[in-house]
Formats: sequence, C-alpha cells, structure tokens
Amino acid sequence: MPVPVPATQTPAPRRLLRDVVYDKMYSAIIDGTLELGERLNDDELVNWLGVSRTPVREAIAKLADQALVDIEANRYTRVIQPTYDEFVDTLETGYDVWSLVARRGVPALTAAQKKEIGTILTNRSKAFAAHEEEDLDGIVRLNEIFLEAAGSTSLTRLWAATGPRILLLVRRTSALGLFPWEPAVAFSDALRKAVDSGDGVTAGELVAGQTATFGEYFDEVRANGVFPANPVRH
Repeated sequence: MPVPVPATQTPAPRRLLRDVVYDKMYSAIIDGTLELGERLNDDELVNWLGVSRTPVREAIAKLADQALVDIEANRYTRVIQPTYDEFVDTLETGYDVWSLVARRGVPALTAAQKKEIGTILTNRSKAFAAHEEEDLDGIVRLNEIFLEAAGSTSLTRLWAATGPRILLLVRRTSALGLFPWEPAVAFSDALRKAVDSGDGVTAGELVAGQTATFGEYFDEVRANGVFPANPVRH
C-alpha cells in the first residue's frame, strides 16, 4: 500500500511561545484579571502560565513597551496604575495619534474595507446607545484596517505604543458604567459617514475633537476615584 500523499495546503504558522504568553497576559490585564497596580511575580506567572521564565520576561518587556506594565529594576514589575491626570493625558494624547491614523488611512480604504468598518461602527453605536461596552475585537480590527490602508510603519509603531493603553484605561471605567455614551454614539455615526465618503480630513478632525466632548465623563471618573489623584508611593 503506497504511503498517502498529504493534501497540498499551507501549514498554519507556528506561534512563538512568547507570543502565546503575551496574548494571555495582555487579555488578563485588559479584562481586569490582573488589576491596576498589581505586582507581577515571575514565579507566580510561570506557575500560572505553565512556561519557563524566559517567555514570561519577553512578554513583560513587550507589555512595558506598550505602557501597560511598569518595570523598576530591582524593585518591582507591576501593571500600570496611572493617576487621574495621567488617565486624561493618555486619552487626549492617544486620540491625537488616532486622528493621524484615521486621516491617513480613510482616503486609502478599499470598498471592502469601508464596508467592514461600517459594520464595526454600526455595532459600536448600537452598543453605546444601550450603554454596553463595545466589542474589543471590533475596535482593534477597525484600527488594523486604518493602519493597513495608511501603509505607514511609523504610525503602526506609534499606535502599538498608544492604542493598548487607551483601551485598558477606557475599559476600566466602562466596566464601572462610566463612559461618554451619547457623545460616543454621535462620534461613531459621524465617523462612519466620513469613512463612507473617504474623507480623511473630516475623520481626523472627528477623532481629534472627541476628547473635547468628554467633560462630564472626566468629571465622573474623577469623582469615582478609579484613578488616584496623586502618584502612588512605593
């Protein structure tokens, strides 16, 4: 009997262990399993993830590059614990970066990409209108499309160091019911129209101006004490 010939197909790419570990730690930080300010002990992480110390340290280094983890040599490694002022600064600066991504990406979108983004923004509007958190995969995918269309390695690197931190901090407040629901609905609807028309200038202006509508949201976050008013002492 001849040896069967395998079907011709492209094998699935093998993922590096450090990337698998990173994904698990990233998800745990975003969803709150690992809390803001929580110390990250190598031995505990090794036991939890079932891997050696090396991929854990490599994953932590990447998380630090994304400003999700703070590392103080010979002192501590911990999930970030920003102050209220740092929270506001993160959103204001992050939306400025996001506006560049939208301005550059929207005019270069294909019809298929516009359709996919339209679906994402429609679902986003529906979720916000119901005071529900948006789909994380959707907003991440939206920016992947923008960046792909923009074709800028510089913007891709800049957003990689900006987007995750925004996502984390906004997710922390929305989990408590604190979010600019109505402004976000209006923004998502307007951005969808700008995307449909390929208007990068308007898309960029919409994104850049979004934090100007966050006054009540910022006040609620401050009053709630989600983020400390002063730097945490160690």
